[in-house]
Amino acid sequence: MHFRPRQYILIAVIVGLGAFNYVRRHRAQQQLASSANPRAVARGVAPAWAVFDAASVLRDGSDEQFQPALKALNDSIDGVNSAAVRSPTNPGEMTDLHGCRTWLLFYRQEHLHPSSRAGWLTQLQDHVASCVANHADIAQ
Repeated sequence: MHFRPRQYILIAVIVGLGAFNYVRRHRAQQQLASSANPRAVARGVAPAWAVFDAASVLRDGSDEQFQPALKALNDSIDGVNSAAVRSPTNPGEMTDLHGCRTWLLFYRQEHLHPSSRAGWLTQLQDHVASCVANHADIAQ
């Protein structure tokens, strides 16, 4: 079988795209692994993190247990918001608190109404665990 020159070019383009996608995926996995390194993230120090930790312990519990902890977390975050307006020392910590609270609520929703999306619960568990361990929303 004899190929024409344009067919050789098409084969080279296809092989090049395959190599490009392989390298791109490999780099994305490396960046994800390096960004998930807990030592690279400064641990949050706002008092709201202790309330977040308490709420995350109750994330699998009943609504009677979880809702008061969630209300305390929301009140604590509102208090940090008020303090941040007066003295904005670490605006990134506010973003982390809001992000981790959102992931906690996603986890709670998945716990109450399981999704058919494969791996979603594992992703939520990993993210909430990283929020508790690092006091930072590191999966942004």
